[in-house]
Amino acid sequence: MSITSLVDYLKARKTEYITGAMEVTLSAITGFFIAGIILQSMGYNALSIFNIMITGGVSDLSHLAGKSAPLVMTGLAFSIPLMAGVFNIGGESQLYMGALAGLVGTYYSGNILIGLVLGFLAGAFWGWLMAALRVYRGINEVITAIMLNWTAYYFIIYLIIKYLPNPEKPYMSIQLPQSEMLSMNTTFLLSVLGALAAYYIIYYTDLGYKMRVSGFNPKTAQYSGFDPSKSILFSMALGGGLAGFGGALLVIGVSSGIDTTMTSLYGLGFTGIGVGLLGRNHPIGIIFSSLFFADLIIGGQWVELETGAPPYVSDTIIGIIVIALSAPYAYKKLVELYRLRRR
Repeated sequence: MSITSLVDYLKARKTEYITGAMEVTLSAITGFFIAGIILQSMGYNALSIFNIMITGGVSDLSHLAGKSAPLVMTGLAFSIPLMAGVFNIGGESQLYMGALAGLVGTYYSGNILIGLVLGFLAGAFWGWLMAALRVYRGINEVITAIMLNWTAYYFIIYLIIKYLPNPEKPYMSIQLPQSEMLSMNTTFLLSVLGALAAYYIIYYTDLGYKMRVSGFNPKTAQYSGFDPSKSILFSMALGGGLAGFGGALLVIGVSSGIDTTMTSLYGLGFTGIGVGLLGRNHPIGIIFSSLFFADLIIGGQWVELETGAPPYVSDTIIGIIVIALSAPYAYKKLVELYRLRRR
């Protein structure tokens, strides 16, 4: 794309970008305002809490990067299938399977690349399985995801306790040596490269175009000679693969293993739904929304340490802010979907 065509493109989308920026700004102000009122009513100094939460999250940039990496991937795992008209809440178990495959692959091969590839493939298979049950058996993907999320959860705990225990730490799986670990900064860089690859696939390939058309209107896709079922399978495999890649990154770059209660993994897939909506379902936006999300999560831990506030205080603040930022976009998408169904 030449400089001239890029300038023309930006001018054509100027109104859209300005509207989006105003929407995010007003939503953020609303979220912080409501959270501030709640904090003051609970007897806390709202400004002090917000200061600790925001600055605490950026006090260690490497930690922030490591915390953000799996969120970038689970955000994409939700957003990519949504473009094809699929509501993927299975990013949780897709992340689990990728983490397990990444751990086992890296531990026994001694090769980080093998672990990352196996993590992607494991997540892709788990995502494809959910899509296949919808396409070939007509089972709603949300119901399938709920069942498979718990299946993967208990299956991995069983494997850790029975076959992959750490003899020195009974609460942990086998752990990767430091020589087979990535730095947190490298982990985040790989997640960004994954998001850029997803951006290219979605917006610059034939598969991505067919997927977006199928998601916008399946009837139009059929009239154009596209098969919406293939788009569903592809989007879920790609989204699941990225979630699995995020799980492998988490193990290889941050935790070095999986604990028997899955606390290092639990919830990251569900958090990806908020990350995806906050990033407006755009791969580049998801990178920034994951950083913002990670900042709030880490900052919430600092709030607990410095003020002695119980965990539900920071969780409430994060929830209110994220809902305020995500709600306008989610509302517009629901309205668009409703209108398409009516037509």
